[in-house]
Amino acid sequence: MACTVGGTQEPRPSRVVCDVRFAAPSGFGPLEPFEEEYDDHVGVRLGFRDERRREVHVFAGIPGEIGEGLPSAGWVTLNEGGPKRVVGRDQVWVVVWDEGDICDPRAVLVNGLSRREFVTTLAEMGLAPS
Repeated sequence: MACTVGGTQEPRPSRVVCDVRFAAPSGFGPLEPFEEEYDDHVGVRLGFRDERRREVHVFAGIPGEIGEGLPSAGWVTLNEGGPKRVVGRDQVWVVVWDEGDICDPRAVLVNGLSRREFVTTLAEMGLAPS
């Protein structure tokens, strides 16, 4: 009996690796980046921490309920896409937005900052008007 094993595999189409376009916040050092693979793209999360252990995380292309359970806390104007809803309280704040591509949603989550510091940090990162 003869048996043939093998053959050619179709090349896997290249997936989009999502990126985030911003300046790292002043005084914050990078944390280990995180990538989440999906069928058609690779989502990313970049994190930063300062010496006071405050954190800033930026997401692109990772679906989910980012900020789930946090109360609505008004609006913030972003450079791309205008006003976006903010959720959060005390020292945890989140803004989520879409840009109309495969790397939606995008989000910024901070921990350890006041709401005013959150908005200032968004501007410093180039995501919101200064």
